[in-house]
Amino acid sequence: MGKSTGPLQGVRAVTCSTAQAGTVPYMFMADLGAEIIKIEVPGKGDGSRNAGEMKDGESSFFETNNRGVKSLTLNLKSDEGKEILHKLIKTADIFGQNFSPGAAERNGFGYEELRKINPSLVYASISAYGPDGPSANLPGTDAVGQALGGVTEAFAVPGQQMRTGVASVADETCAMLTLSGILAAYIHSKNTGIGQKIETSLIGSAFRLMGWTMTTAMWRNKSPITGARINGSRDRAGIAACFNDIDGKALAIQLDPNHWKPALELLGFYT
Repeated sequence: MGKSTGPLQGVRAVTCSTAQAGTVPYMFMADLGAEIIKIEVPGKGDGSRNAGEMKDGESSFFETNNRGVKSLTLNLKSDEGKEILHKLIKTADIFGQNFSPGAAERNGFGYEELRKINPSLVYASISAYGPDGPSANLPGTDAVGQALGGVTEAFAVPGQQMRTGVASVADETCAMLTLSGILAAYIHSKNTGIGQKIETSLIGSAFRLMGWTMTTAMWRNKSPITGARINGSRDRAGIAACFNDIDGKALAIQLDPNHWKPALELLGFYT
């Protein structure tokens, strides 16, 4: 790995994060020049090392989401492992984890403990449901985030079963929101010497994707319109409709409401 370059050159992040939402923020930081030290479980590493397509012992999923990241195995349940982690934290700008809420605190690397070691530390915590509430301690995945966040229903076709998309939209949105929070907190830390804890979740990120739809539903005091982005509807502003044309080629249309009917007239749907 060559010498880092980019606007985040000189920034160091230590992360115990796994999967996709937990790793992508730090991959992008590495792209921007930061040094990323990923802590993995001795003997087996990050569980996603065996996910997706395997080639020559490498995982397509892991490589896609951990580009430019350095790895270190530590048993964080041992005193020696905790001691090494604490030494790394002394020189780190950022620490990230996506354990179940409360797990980091129980094992000695929660925010309150690490800020005593490094008061300027930016601490990023990712969870499925957020730190509070009846589901806070439950595990969750991208599909859960899409479903409970309303994404699957919003894109559902009436009369058909709801499905999550191929793209991990809850994971990726959570990663982007986490990255923006980390960078904002890092600037604050550089200006004041005071660190911060930021918390993001898969469901909260899915809600952000649904922001406009949710606001419209609340203003109308009605359930959100479903399937409009697939079927097309005058009720849905910013219509995105997809059709299979006669020649088998796909046709995608993105229109505002004022242009919807004129476009359909030109296509022969109205006379």
